[in-house]
Amino acid sequence: VFESRAVVGLSIFLVALDLCWMSSAAARSLAVGLVGAAPWVASWWARQEHPNPAHGRFPGVRCEEMRSEGATSHIEAKMLGFHRKGLVDVGDWHCLTMCPPINLVQIYSSVRYYMNMLRPHVVVKIWDAREKEAQEGLSKADFFKKYGFVLISRETAMSAQDWEASAPDPLGIQHVTGHGMKKNVETPLSRKYTKEVEQVIRELLPDAKEIELDPLLARRGPGTKNPGYNFAPHQDYGFTADDWPLAGPEFRQRFGREDCHGLVVVNFWRPVRPMQGPVRKTPLAVCDPASVKMQDIVPVNVRRDSLGYTKMLDLAFDEDQRWYYYPDMTVDEVLVFKSFQHFKSQAGPELHTCFHTAFEHPAAPPGAEERQSCEY
Repeated sequence: VFESRAVVGLSIFLVALDLCWMSSAAARSLAVGLVGAAPWVASWWARQEHPNPAHGRFPGVRCEEMRSEGATSHIEAKMLGFHRKGLVDVGDWHCLTMCPPINLVQIYSSVRYYMNMLRPHVVVKIWDAREKEAQEGLSKADFFKKYGFVLISRETAMSAQDWEASAPDPLGIQHVTGHGMKKNVETPLSRKYTKEVEQVIRELLPDAKEIELDPLLARRGPGTKNPGYNFAPHQDYGFTADDWPLAGPEFRQRFGREDCHGLVVVNFWRPVRPMQGPVRKTPLAVCDPASVKMQDIVPVNVRRDSLGYTKMLDLAFDEDQRWYYYPDMTVDEVLVFKSFQHFKSQAGPELHTCFHTAFEHPAAPPGAEERQSCEY
């Protein structure tokens, strides 16, 4: 399978390389498009050769029956999207360029990135986080501090119409960096949900001095601006304050204040109306950061648009990684996990945040309800 993918990806790269030598702007633009299309074409090629009979729509992930080790149950899922080890040395960043201008060196680096991801599936154990919380017996705040994620039972005043009105745009760089995010707008989210979110933050991070909340969020699910789900393990930010996306003088001035001890970014992920039942088809899995080795992290410096390069983290698979999910999440529950954390007391890069990915669950009955969710 990997050989066939490599042939497809290499062929696309050679065509892109040839186009880059051409003088016309159209040819160079086509080259950039080919680089971006390489992973999708190669993945499609592999799916034709090795279809998944249980999940024809997305054959890259399949879960096996529930198993139990000790007091905590787990499922075994077949996942795509992990890197092979060795692409990046510890302390380095791999360059990924997804928009023009782009030169031959950047094309080569980008193709290496995509080809490093295209490998046979990996069987991953995903543990029952509800059982884990019960087993630990910790408070929600202490569990969040120890593992970087926690499930909060919390009804919301937001309706299905409120979620849609608060998510007018497709998921983009503005949701990651804040650049381009409309700040002075009033939405149902800014009137209702921000108050609910702040209350949870105060419970989980009682030492937080300043809290910033955006007026918009991202929605996922059929009929939304983001109808698909992200099945590749990833982490949206880098390690330290120097890695903060497009950090400008204002950010550095605020972070440099004596009364500022650090920065934490928290993701609120939840099923939302109009979904009626629990999430059974495509849950979200999160990884215990303490189980991730630094040498298995793939730091990526990526340029998605004209704003410039931003830093994020991908992951090479290792059997010691400990993945969790919360079975049957409802619209009255929210999964809170850390997306970024850096304190001035750190000696250097450390991982205290959660890699995460969607996966398809095999126990979902035929015709199971498609997931409707939000990321904030």
